[in-house]
Amino acid sequence: MSIDEPQLTRRQVKDADKQAAPDASASNAPGDSSEDGKQSKHSKGAASNWFVKNSSSYAFTLVAVLSFVTRYWKIWDPAQVVFDEVHFGKFASYYLRREYHFDIHPPLAKMVIALGGWLVGYDGHFLFEKIGMDYMSNGVPYILLRGWVAMFGFALPPLVYMIMAESGYSVAASLLAGVLVTFDNALVTQGRLILLDNIMIFFMLAAVYSYVRFFKLRYRAFGTQWWTWLLSTGAMLGCAVSCKMVGLLTMMLIGSAVLYDLWRIIDIRRGTTMAQFTQHFMARAFALLAVPFALYISFFYVHLAVLTSSGPGDAYHTAKFQMQLLNNPMRQSSFDVHFGDEIQFRHRDTGVYMESSTDRYPLRYADQRVSSQGQQVTGAKKRSDNAYWRIKPAQASDEFAQFMVRKQAGEAIPAEETDRWAVHNLDFVQLEHVNTGMNLRTHDVASPMTATNMEITTLALNDTAKEADTVWQIKIDHAKTNATRLQTSASFMRIVSQKHGVAVWTHSKALPDWGHKHQEINGNKKPEDKSTLWTVPRIRGRSASAEELDAMAKKIVKMGFLAKFAELQGLMFRHNNALTTVHPFQSTPLTWPFMVRGISFWTDKDSRRQIYLMGNPVGWWISDVALLMYGVTMVMIALLTRRNVEVVDGIVQRHMLRSTGFIVAAWVLHYVPFFLMGRSLFLHHYLPSSIFAYMTTAALFQFASIMDYPRFALKHWHSNVRALVPSGVSVVGFGILVAAQVACFMYFAPLTYGTTGLSVDEIHSRRWLSTYDLHFQT
Repeated sequence: MSIDEPQLTRRQVKDADKQAAPDASASNAPGDSSEDGKQSKHSKGAASNWFVKNSSSYAFTLVAVLSFVTRYWKIWDPAQVVFDEVHFGKFASYYLRREYHFDIHPPLAKMVIALGGWLVGYDGHFLFEKIGMDYMSNGVPYILLRGWVAMFGFALPPLVYMIMAESGYSVAASLLAGVLVTFDNALVTQGRLILLDNIMIFFMLAAVYSYVRFFKLRYRAFGTQWWTWLLSTGAMLGCAVSCKMVGLLTMMLIGSAVLYDLWRIIDIRRGTTMAQFTQHFMARAFALLAVPFALYISFFYVHLAVLTSSGPGDAYHTAKFQMQLLNNPMRQSSFDVHFGDEIQFRHRDTGVYMESSTDRYPLRYADQRVSSQGQQVTGAKKRSDNAYWRIKPAQASDEFAQFMVRKQAGEAIPAEETDRWAVHNLDFVQLEHVNTGMNLRTHDVASPMTATNMEITTLALNDTAKEADTVWQIKIDHAKTNATRLQTSASFMRIVSQKHGVAVWTHSKALPDWGHKHQEINGNKKPEDKSTLWTVPRIRGRSASAEELDAMAKKIVKMGFLAKFAELQGLMFRHNNALTTVHPFQSTPLTWPFMVRGISFWTDKDSRRQIYLMGNPVGWWISDVALLMYGVTMVMIALLTRRNVEVVDGIVQRHMLRSTGFIVAAWVLHYVPFFLMGRSLFLHHYLPSSIFAYMTTAALFQFASIMDYPRFALKHWHSNVRALVPSGVSVVGFGILVAAQVACFMYFAPLTYGTTGLSVDEIHSRRWLSTYDLHFQT
């Protein structure tokens, strides 16, 4: 697998130049026998040749200009938060505030966005909390932020042109690929908002371009340019992976091509010694493995060096990690928990507080299941007095009762005596809800929303018949011995029923109105699941003195960068795989190439405007046909070759197999792996593959219209051109493809830019498929 430009012999180049040169022996046109006529014709011929000679530069410039216009047109509209600007704009603000946050994606693209904000003096005061929030009234330099990110989207079509030209395609094919990518609605929508994908795709295409340049120097190995493009390939791969882990698919592509290349190099018929092969292997291993990894880990080093203060991402991490962050509660107030303390419980993953009240579960749920009508125990996002629980030993004793009398009377109890009542790992406890005086309980009744789990409710203190349901064991995560003490903020623990073996657990789905839209809390039958961890954020009435703060600061154990890096990688992997919640606009990979469904990015009810992410249907469907035709064509050529029937020139066949084959492989490797992923997926995951599909379309156009490859092939994207188009038929075909792409782009542009409101009839006319779930259909 490789990209080859057509290899021309000197004879072929000479013949091509003769064909491209003006015919000096041709007679003048009728009536043009004067010397002036001869000079005029000579002048026109020279001008025509000059245009053809420089046509690649003109084509590149045209693609760049069109790309700039489509990405930057009315970039200030809408002046509101759009789709995932909610996330990535917020992350940029956290970088500028130096507050720690957690995300499943590597940091480079987000740091690039933050860099743009820093360059224009933005301080990160706005947190992009929900779609539709106004930028202007909040003083956000959103036009500059979008414009900064749009530079990467603007660069994609020129990069595509350069890849095609460097791969030996004609000006027409390279221009076609660039124009198709320029006028793709999905790429334009993604390329003008504060989002990550176009930054990642830029580095993906830059890696492919660098590899093409490197491969073309294979006969000048270990020279300066050879090393430059090899290292550039590795650097771009490292940047792509550092934006999103999807960049690994590009590494698979380049890696496959490199393995094929090494397989050819090791062939003894090429005269390669094992020492020379080892040099080739080690150079590629260093540039394409070591360099990307070094960049990847370096970007995380910068990420952690910038985010030094406590922020919304703290709770995802271990206590040791959190205590490295300035102003983190663990760093400031980590106290031992004692029996008799009134404490709160906060869920590690979702951040809700476990609370109760006098409200009860309804007798019947929506699915007609019957509840216990017990007192509700739910997860609240905001802290309140309903979130306090008194922790007590499971076995009551007179000694503890006396201790509680003294404690509640406000008596000063010596520290040595208080320490006797510290809560330790594996202690059995009861949890009394302070406001209602009821003990936390689980029993063999299905929970409201998760029928396989057990209901969590409460039980009266004097109901001794069911007291076993109220006994819980505290299991501190990563505790090495039973002597490990439960501490506020610093300890993560599981609350496990002694009788039933279930752990107190919650999830992000909200309860109905009867549950005040709080989160359901139930008994999870998988008690060791990582999502069953809770922490104690505070003890009522307990705060640290200045002396205690100093003492705690001295006890902080330093955590090295590699330890932080390893912990963060594990969290990213686990949480990425856990993204299985159904989203209203998610889709399956099978539907993506056919542009079956898009994503609603933004709506404005008053003006009936909306932004709807969708590819250019005409362009995507034509690309689907091109991909199919490539497969059929190559199979047919292979079969005919087996029968010793030559239907295409050897150079053409070689170029189709290696160069176009590489592009098709890029489409496959950036698309097929998504079928193996269990997380929620969206149409924008197909965008890298859509670009390679467009490039395949342009390659098939060349195959169908140009047989004399050497005459039309480009050596470099800026090199001189010998011939532009082979025939008028080619011009017509090119014009039809471009006109169809541009017309379809313009037709769906109101949904791409969101600048124009559409009537009901206009909305329905754009629902080419019933699955286009556009807004304002009535």
